[in-house]
Amino acid sequence: MKVAVVGGGIAGFCAAIALGRIGVDVEIFERSSAIREIGAGLSLWPNATHALRELGLLESCLRVVSRVERVQLRDPGGREWASVRILGQATPALCLDRTALLSILLAAVDRRRIHVSQGCEGISLGPEGGRKLRVHFEGGRMSEFDAVIGADGLGSVVRHFVTGQVERPVYRGYMIWRGVAKMLPPFYADGNITEAWGKGERFGIMPIGDGKVCWYATRNQPDTAAAQSKAGILDHFRAWHPPIAEVIAATPDSAIVRTPALDRPTTWTLSRGRVVLIGDAAHPMTPNLGQGTCQALEDALVLSRLLAGGGSIETAFHRFGKLRRARVAAIVLGARWIGRFAQSEGWGAMFLRNKLSRSFLSGAIEKTFHAIHDYQAGSCLIG
Repeated sequence: MKVAVVGGGIAGFCAAIALGRIGVDVEIFERSSAIREIGAGLSLWPNATHALRELGLLESCLRVVSRVERVQLRDPGGREWASVRILGQATPALCLDRTALLSILLAAVDRRRIHVSQGCEGISLGPEGGRKLRVHFEGGRMSEFDAVIGADGLGSVVRHFVTGQVERPVYRGYMIWRGVAKMLPPFYADGNITEAWGKGERFGIMPIGDGKVCWYATRNQPDTAAAQSKAGILDHFRAWHPPIAEVIAATPDSAIVRTPALDRPTTWTLSRGRVVLIGDAAHPMTPNLGQGTCQALEDALVLSRLLAGGGSIETAFHRFGKLRRARVAAIVLGARWIGRFAQSEGWGAMFLRNKLSRSFLSGAIEKTFHAIHDYQAGSCLIG
């Protein structure tokens, strides 16, 4: 079986590794001229580290990460209003640099299977009754494959072939800044993630290993708003609790990335014949649950298990859609709702945050975490 993976990001490499482990002949095609990740740090919750373990990648990740033991929510002054311990799962919760994860994935892939500067322009059915798929690339080049996996992110070209629709990403009303600082305040050595919520804005800090922290800030504003400098971000959050100002100040300007909060309306169509979508091409989500990369890992593991089970590619891809769509739709919607609540400037959300008991809020968050983190991709195939 010869499979094209369109997209040379984390989702695409996870799929290539998973399929390579079951003997599939995989080729990876990336539009950019080099393989690189844009962003800062990321979280891998127990549902993702389970998938990493199944793919034989967890041990490599454990060498370059910070383990997460607790998530704390605060107000801008530092008052803690919720705290959740991350306990009880078979695999740990981790935070690491995006580039470190990409390096681990690259080391597990045959470099000869990676093709850069190969932008996909479309997919068509080949001869022989459509038993082959033609992937069309920029410059007029074309190659044939038995199947195609669309891992080409938010602006997916493959998604248009699968759904038959042209869909614009939806801006959810706030911008996100991310940065990495080479410092580790003592509090964060214990594996704590903190997130402070203000009025229409937030600031989070998480350790990512190697003595570094990743921070992220959000602020409600139009998507046409002018870019804000590091000095502007520092000035805006200077009065928030320590060590927020110190972390921003320790971050090089070049290490700060600004992205809009985007997702898409949920689609129930994840495959068409021998073409399937995974990761952000299938279910882009806002980062409020830290599940973007986690769901891509789940996708890769489930897809490989289905293809390894025998039967036709079409049947495996169709079953993949049926198994995955409800879970990812719930997480996309959950992340969107949390972002709306957390970014709210209305009195209702502020009242709930400030007046409900710490134990009640912590318990509600813990139940949400367990519902997502306890899932073990592949277990849905048993029986």
